[in-house]
Order: sequence, then structure tokens, then C-alpha cells
Amino acid sequence: MDENKSANTLQQYSLMEILGIWAAVALPMGFILWVAMPLIIPHTNIEPGFIYLVLITLGLVWQGILAYIILRREVKPFTWENIKQRLWLHTPTDPKTGVPSKKLYLWTIPIIAFTLLWDNLNILGGLNDFWVRTFPFLSPPQYAIIQNLADPAIGQWWLMGVLVVLIAFNYLLGEELIFRGILLPKMNGVFGKWDIVANGILFAGYHLHLIWRLPSTIILRDWVYSWAAKRYKSYWVAVIIHGFDAVFLVVLFPMAIMGLIKA
Repeated sequence: MDENKSANTLQQYSLMEILGIWAAVALPMGFILWVAMPLIIPHTNIEPGFIYLVLITLGLVWQGILAYIILRREVKPFTWENIKQRLWLHTPTDPKTGVPSKKLYLWTIPIIAFTLLWDNLNILGGLNDFWVRTFPFLSPPQYAIIQNLADPAIGQWWLMGVLVVLIAFNYLLGEELIFRGILLPKMNGVFGKWDIVANGILFAGYHLHLIWRLPSTIILRDWVYSWAAKRYKSYWVAVIIHGFDAVFLVVLFPMAIMGLIKA
């Protein structure tokens, strides 16, 4: 079976189906930050940042569960081959020749370099600052700033277990799976050639738990993953690009736990 043909002939979602899936993953994350945490904090002595990290990780696990439920309903029969077709679990395909090639994975390197440069230069940081100044209630709570965990994390090795789950469901089995695996292949029917932009906007808007960064992510950062996945018809390309963020977490978390990083 031709991989590109099967991917392009998937029955497309309606706008309401797209927004429904978006809401099912976005609203719980926003609820954790803006509702659950303010209700929990006054009634416990546990470090708020730890509570928040665990709840956000559970929110990502929920996304993995939702992805599984959707796939069980859509993929008939529920076989690995059909799942691969549904989620674009393919070797990257040359957009000009249509020929799959593992060498195309090398294109993730300049894309990752671009995203790192974009983040490090903080080109739109001023826009984020303006956004928060205009809407002060969107300022990040102290417990949602990961740098604030540096001191409380010292000696807390159990956080590494939370980190493993967070990484798995953020970059592979949950967040990424919902947006580039579940949604992107079925958004063309509503958005046409603008599906990668729409996917990026939905992904940026999903981050209600990081809403103070919305302007910069919605303008560029968050649609890079959908662009790469669609260009090469490969979920794995998006996983590699997005998942590169995990490298920093894997390095920084142990350093913080050992007391090598101070807030």
C-alpha cells in the first residue's frame, strides 16, 4: 500500500470534532493551573511546584489515554499496520519524489537548530512581556515556573520517575500524539493547505498552562512541528524535533536534585 496515498485518503474530521479533541486536552491543563492549584495550595504543606509538576504529568497521561480511545474507535481492524497508516508512523518521505528515505531524518538537525536559536534569542520576548502587562492576570504563578524547583528539588530523586512519565507522554504518547498523530492527518478537510498553521495555532492555544508565552509560540514556534510532520509525512520527524527539548530536562533535573543548580 502506498503510504502517502493511504495517509491522504483518511476520512477527515469536522471542525467540531477537531475543536472537541482540542478542548478535551486543553481544558484539563488550564483547569490544573488556574483552578485546581489555587484550591489545593492552602490545604497542604507540600511544595506547590511538586504538586503542579505531578498534576501536569497526569494531564499528559490523560492525553495518552484519550489518544488510545480515539484510535480504538477509528482504526478497524485495530492492527499495527493500520495504526501506522493512521498516525503517519512512516520513514520520512521526500516531498518532491515521494520516496521514503531514512536520510531525511537529517533535516531534523537544522530545524532543531532553528528552534533553539529562536528560543535563545528570545526575539518575541518583548511581545510576551507586553501580553502579560496588558493582561496581568495571565502572569505565571510562582509554582508554574520550573526554575523555582531548583532548591526544593535537592535530594528529591523521586522526581526522576515523574520526569520519565512526563517525557514519555509529552513528546511521544500524549501531547505530540494528539496533535501530530491524531489531529494533523485529519485536519486537511476543514483547513486545506492551511492545516499546518491551524494545527500550530491549536497547539499554541492548548498551552493554557503556559498562556503567558502564547504570543511568541503562536507566531512561529508551535507550527514548526506540524510543518515538518506534514512535509515529510512522518510522525517521527515531529517527535524528534519536539522531543529534543527533553534533552535539557534529562540534564537539568539530576543537576537540580544534586544541588548543582540554584534558583
